[in-house]
Amino acid sequence: MNVRNAVLVICLALFGAPAFAQEQKAAADRPITLDEAVQLALKHNHYVRLAGYRVEESEHAKDAARSSYFPNLRNDSMAGHVTDTQFIAIPQGKLGTAAGTPIPEQTAVLNQGGLSFITSGTQLSQPLLELWKVRAANDVAAADTKAMRNKAEETKNKIALQVHQLYYKVLILQTRRAAAQAKIQANEDLRKERIEQARLGATLEQESIEARAGALESRQELLTTELQLSDSITQLNDAIGLPLTTHLVLDASVEKVRDNCEREECLRIAMESHPEIREARAEVEKATAGVRLAKRQYVPSLDAFARYSYQDNVPFLARNFGTFGVHFGYELFDGGKRNAEIGERKAQLAQAEENLARLKDEVELRIQTVYNKRERTREMLRVSEELLALRTEVHRVAVQQLHEGAAVPSQVNGAAAQELYAKTALLQSQLDYLEAQDEMLEAEGMTP
Repeated sequence: MNVRNAVLVICLALFGAPAFAQEQKAAADRPITLDEAVQLALKHNHYVRLAGYRVEESEHAKDAARSSYFPNLRNDSMAGHVTDTQFIAIPQGKLGTAAGTPIPEQTAVLNQGGLSFITSGTQLSQPLLELWKVRAANDVAAADTKAMRNKAEETKNKIALQVHQLYYKVLILQTRRAAAQAKIQANEDLRKERIEQARLGATLEQESIEARAGALESRQELLTTELQLSDSITQLNDAIGLPLTTHLVLDASVEKVRDNCEREECLRIAMESHPEIREARAEVEKATAGVRLAKRQYVPSLDAFARYSYQDNVPFLARNFGTFGVHFGYELFDGGKRNAEIGERKAQLAQAEENLARLKDEVELRIQTVYNKRERTREMLRVSEELLALRTEVHRVAVQQLHEGAAVPSQVNGAAAQELYAKTALLQSQLDYLEAQDEMLEAEGMTP
């Protein structure tokens, strides 16, 4: 029985493992559309998630700055022990006499408190003049939050554009792979025909060798395409947050009808809504608020406070008492620190303004570049459509001639391969045009 069980285990290991691997491979196949890929990327991509966490961090920092507007309620308590206390001695009769009796009748020793003592106080304080500084600090935090939100939006736009580009690239490589396979078949047929013709003396041996070289070149092209396709699918999986080994089945229906804006209109939209420009404007607001905050460091501090205290064994203090008042403070000399901070903030403001001007120029250049690309790809699309129509006609004629005996299979396969390459070129042109539209949306500050 033990031997039988061992045999069963070995059979399961030998035959069950490949079946399980095939099931796992089949389970890894995942159909996906372009919109779904973009949504997955916006949800799972590491850069998008990091940008979201930075926004969350800045929002908490803004809340922390805003809390300085409110009063502060604080308790300070202490328990201590001293090694000795001071005593007060009143000599006999020092306070006078009464009916001949000295007061005190004998020297009295009064102890001031005890060796162990406790103090506890709860204080409510409200800054007054400090509110000017708090307001400037809140302006800095609010501008920083706005900048982080715009940076997160820009990250989303770039990741969405990257997903579009990878998706298009995979589709193109898949079509190119099919064309390369057709070309291999055509070259293989041509090689066989040349070998047969060389055997019959109808052609030279050199032509047979050249046919074989062409077949090897086609295989080399196929291997290169498959390597690029594998890398692109891996990159797409990484971008959208799926396991790197997921076998994606892409939906080729990616064409969308979009309204094309003119250059001036695209530029106007970009200047108003591009996240990088909005982020740069927020940085200017932050730097401006920083200058105000640095200048307001010259404002003295004035706080109103109320305190309730409790003590035990502390001399000359009541057990429970209250304290009310105001606290005023002003730093008379700081070695030029405040002036230096004002100069630093002004330099940061100048940098922020220059960065805003730089980004405006870069966005204008990007709009012009993408606009030109969109016009060129539109013309390339028209040319590719005409080329495909011609290659389709050539393939049809070759098939007809094969039926009539006026052509050989290699010519038909070659025409089919050329038609597939024309389809690849057309798909390339279509996707290049869509990519140019996506880039225009990204340049305008919108998610493709």
